[in-house]
Amino acid sequence: MDAAGAAAPDRPSDEELLSSAIGVPASGLRMISREPLGAGAVTGFEVAHGAESGLPDGAPGAPRTTIEYVDTSGIPVARETGLVLEGVARVWTHPADPHLPALVPTAFGGAVVVLLERLGIEAVGAPEFVAYRPGRRAVLRVRTAEGTAWVKVVRPRRISRIVDAHRALEAGGLPTPRVRGWSPDGVLVIDAAAGTAAPDVAWEPDALLDRVDELRRRIERTTTEWTARTGVPERLPWYAERAHEAIPQHQAEVSRVRAACALGLATEPAERRTIHGDLHIGQLFLGGTGPDVAITGLIDVDTAGLGDPAEDAAAFCSHAAASALITADAEPRGRVWRLAEGAQRRWDGQRMRALTGIHLLGHALAAGMSGDDDRTRTLLALAEAAAVGAPLRGAAEPVGSAGASS
Repeated sequence: MDAAGAAAPDRPSDEELLSSAIGVPASGLRMISREPLGAGAVTGFEVAHGAESGLPDGAPGAPRTTIEYVDTSGIPVARETGLVLEGVARVWTHPADPHLPALVPTAFGGAVVVLLERLGIEAVGAPEFVAYRPGRRAVLRVRTAEGTAWVKVVRPRRISRIVDAHRALEAGGLPTPRVRGWSPDGVLVIDAAAGTAAPDVAWEPDALLDRVDELRRRIERTTTEWTARTGVPERLPWYAERAHEAIPQHQAEVSRVRAACALGLATEPAERRTIHGDLHIGQLFLGGTGPDVAITGLIDVDTAGLGDPAEDAAAFCSHAAASALITADAEPRGRVWRLAEGAQRRWDGQRMRALTGIHLLGHALAAGMSGDDDRTRTLLALAEAAAVGAPLRGAAEPVGSAGASS
């Protein structure tokens, strides 16, 4: 099964797999998400059971709705929670994610309240789901008597290193949220970050980049003894091969991006230092505005460790460019474009170009898998521009208002 969920010649599609597995006709399935995972993908469907009845909502015998996932990742799990189609896929019903065994006991039935009580934290509201990436992680927000607490559910094998990363960066003086508790089952409880989320602040691009430069230097001085969980160079063939399958109408563009990025990766990486591993504006919390902005919080340090400093530069630049494409209002869109352009100029280097192109190819693959061909085309143009060192905004302008200058 390929990453787009399209069937290999001898295998059914995700829709066909799910329809057959749970006995619901295709008319009762609505795809709601699809993203790469492992060697394949995880695809989510809203399923109307009994849709063929034609009865209105609420009537006796009317359809009930569930969320089902088809997982072709091939990633082993400790215990299956749904139907296993041997050698093909697994199917599970949300929230019984087999990759996140702590999700059900943590997020439902008041368990979070009990968990927080054991840590000396008094919950004053029900937990709210903030983010969920099937097979990867879930994030919940809980209002407490002391403020907001964040609960993350991750794969059990990753939890101890995530805790180590928090502790190392905190010891290095970085403004990471305080860890309140964790469980080897894959649960992490942390305080809220100080400040205001960067996308909600009217920062000035050059001033923010100055602060990010300072932040990166502080991260690099932090002592870690493990490899950052990035693997961006290794993603290039994976992204390209799945993009050829998922978006065959763009094979020529994908091939050009792959070739340009491969050329940049032929250069030697810089000496390994501690990096964030997924540094972008969404990971920053700020105090102040305009030229007086300051970074007061740094989140999602799960990926931190030793790596190529160009990884953080590329992640920041590519995320800014991809974010600019989906920013609706002209003024913030213009600032985000200037942030991407400034990052591109400031941190330019052959390896950074290649890594930025790979990130943007990944964004293009995700857009293609969701069926957004216009954004796919633009992201591929951005990926090629990044990889060859051409200006990013120029590559996005043909999209229209989303890529227009501000």
